Amino acid sequence: VNRVLIRRPVDPVRFSGNVVVEILNPTAHIDIDRFWVNADKFFMRNGDIYIGITGKSDVLDSFMMFDPERYAPLSWPNPDPSRKKPDPLPRMGLDERFENGYLWDILTDYARLLKSDSALNPLRAYGKVWLYLAGWSQCTWFINRYLVSFASLPEVKGLWDGFYAAGGSSEPSAINSYASIPADRSASPMMSTGAGVVGAEVPLVIVNTESENYRANWKDDSDQPGFLRRCYQFAGTSHDEKVNIDDWYRDDPDFKKAGIPDFHYDGVEGEVNNYPYTYLFHASFRNLYRWVREGIPAPHAPMIETKTVKRPDGSYDRVNATDAFGNAKGGIRTAALDYPTARYFGGSHKPDGQFSFVTGHCEPFSPALLKELYGSLAHYRELVAANTDEQIAKGVVLREDREALIDEIVQIAKDRGLE
Repeated sequence: VNRVLIRRPVDPVRFSGNVVVEILNPTAHIDIDRFWVNADKFFMRNGDIYIGITGKSDVLDSFMMFDPERYAPLSWPNPDPSRKKPDPLPRMGLDERFENGYLWDILTDYARLLKSDSALNPLRAYGKVWLYLAGWSQCTWFINRYLVSFASLPEVKGLWDGFYAAGGSSEPSAINSYASIPADRSASPMMSTGAGVVGAEVPLVIVNTESENYRANWKDDSDQPGFLRRCYQFAGTSHDEKVNIDDWYRDDPDFKKAGIPDFHYDGVEGEVNNYPYTYLFHASFRNLYRWVREGIPAPHAPMIETKTVKRPDGSYDRVNATDAFGNAKGGIRTAALDYPTARYFGGSHKPDGQFSFVTGHCEPFSPALLKELYGSLAHYRELVAANTDEQIAKGVVLREDREALIDEIVQIAKDRGLE
């Protein structure tokens, strides 16, 4: 028995036909609806249906703490608790009460239901649907596993019209709770000469922030039949940032009830990363929709530039190449990076000295530097507007988002002291 969250137009006439099914992220031991947080305005404006589906047993305890009566039916039972523990243990640990291998059947059965005339179909009144399976961070591994092990099976093929994987890499998850994946990423079947090579028979859009792009190391885009994909990398952005950490979840009273610590930026450097990246998610979803429904291949975009550096111990690492301001080169950009008012980072240090590669921060420029660079706020708006029009022409920003994006970037500059 599983949990499903549905957000849909009240009036079926408003429905676009697009249904985004997100495998809700379980890393914080609650269901995190990251794509709703990052693209809710786009989904609602477009008339899309958003569905969040519980994707891992890690979150079940939080539901029971929050409302034990309501969530009592939820069940991902371990069919054989006597099984020998794997060695090594799965990266995210092992809870012997549950079995996570149910997810593959859950995804397939639910897609089949949503495309059926069954009275159990919650979207039956909405007509024809195009289904897109989406996953964020850890859930990209679930999508990778589904693609490599299940999506091409005759009983699965045709159920999903597109895939969207963001904030992760090419690693596949373990196929069940008692299976391990290789500790060495180079041993993964989805790596080739050290580069990620995930693809799909239907369009797949892959998105990365600066927190993950150099780890994912995608090989390139692909239009090869049976192996489609676009890789979009958002320069200046971070895995966790202002919208989805400080704005959306801060001081949420339900967290305490579910036994979950409050989410907020706790880095010691600068400010929480506030790069305006929600608009980039809007365009990437639109590009996926057009690829699926109209056969218009999603536009290509440059990767964030990387370089190899030598560590003090003599080993080597890949990092993002930076410009004179210390910001990443290449990738999908907005005026917030082409005309920066801060230096943006994909990670931060916590008070205990630990480094978080997922919670980004930024270091704002001084008002004096902003004045030297741009002169006045009015001139800065002109620069931002011209740059935004360039990004719209490239297909990485939507025309409908033009004014909102310009206003947000200019307001950030104003808040940092540009007059």
